[in-house]
Parts: sequence; structure tokens; C-alpha cells
Amino acid sequence: MRVYLMAFAFAIAALGACPVHSAPAEPSDAVRQFVEQVNRTSMTFFESGSDDDARDRTRSLLASSFDVPAMAEFALGKAWGSTSEEDRKAYLRTFESQAVSEYLRRMKDGARIEFVGMRAPDHGDLLAANKVSTPGKEEQTWIWKLRPTGDSWKIVDVLIDGKSAMLEERDTYAEVLKANHGDINALITYIRSRTDS
Repeated sequence: MRVYLMAFAFAIAALGACPVHSAPAEPSDAVRQFVEQVNRTSMTFFESGSDDDARDRTRSLLASSFDVPAMAEFALGKAWGSTSEEDRKAYLRTFESQAVSEYLRRMKDGARIEFVGMRAPDHGDLLAANKVSTPGKEEQTWIWKLRPTGDSWKIVDVLIDGKSAMLEERDTYAEVLKANHGDINALITYIRSRTDS
């Protein structure tokens, strides 16, 4: 995944024009706590020095705080409806593995994530802006797109410097499917090749 992990179409140009605001009092304090917990956990992936442990920590965070199935379905687009249950499961496993690899790639080399404020909600989804600093690299802005789920939230997309990870994946997957006559297995092979590279 170009951005990890990692949703739903909205006006990126308009987002770029929205100012960042400090998180207001209730109920957004709970949102801030959620986002800061995600950020803190993201910065512990490599604590043990074990690659296997880093992947396990990342998978755990994805399971608890990201709606990976919704992200995967969105990225597949119209092809989701015509894909068999067995192929969907294989695709979901591959999509998750790619999300783990991409997230780890972006968090290595001492990356730090700091919550900086909220942006105006988008069709019921909350937008939480973060500053990401990595030694020797240009600072980035990540915006977690949060969807309410019960008494908490799930991340359904991340915008890096205004670009939606899920929209980019959707466009890429559509191109791969078109070039392979809609063959979902060709897409799975393509995603795996990116994950393993």
C-alpha cells in the first residue's frame, strides 16, 4: 500500500484548504485519546528489535483500531461484488499483509507521530491531523480518517500530505484488474509482489 494502510471519496483539494484546529473539549477529548493511543502504539513497533514482533504488533493495532475489511472492500471497488467468497478471503489476507508491510516501512528509522488537531468532519467521518517526523526526511502531515463504531472509532483511510491511500490503491487495483481481464488472482499476485519487495 502506498500509504498504509491506511478510504472513501472526498474532495482532497477542499481538505487541503481546511485549517487545523486544536481539539475542542468533550466529546473530542475521547477522539484525541484514541488517536494518541494509535500514534503511541505505532512508535513501539520496533521496540524489541524483532521483525516478527514488529509485524505482530502492527497486526494487533490494525485489528483493534483500523477497519481493514472496509478498506479492502473500498480498494477493490466494483470488483468486490463479483468476487467469490473464497477469493475475497485470499484477497483480504493479502491486503492485510500489504498494510502491515507498508505501515512498518513508514514507521522505521525512528518516525515520530504527534497529534496536532482536528479538521472539519467529512460526511460523518472525523479527520485527525498528525505531524510525522523522521530523521533525515521531510516532515509530513498524516490525517487519520475515523469512522464511529459503537463507543469508539476505526480508521478507514489515511491521507499523507493530502493524498488518500485508499483512493490511490483503488485506482491502482482497477488498472491491474483491467490489464488482466478482471482476474482477482492476478491482483492478489500483484499485491504480494509489492508486499515482498
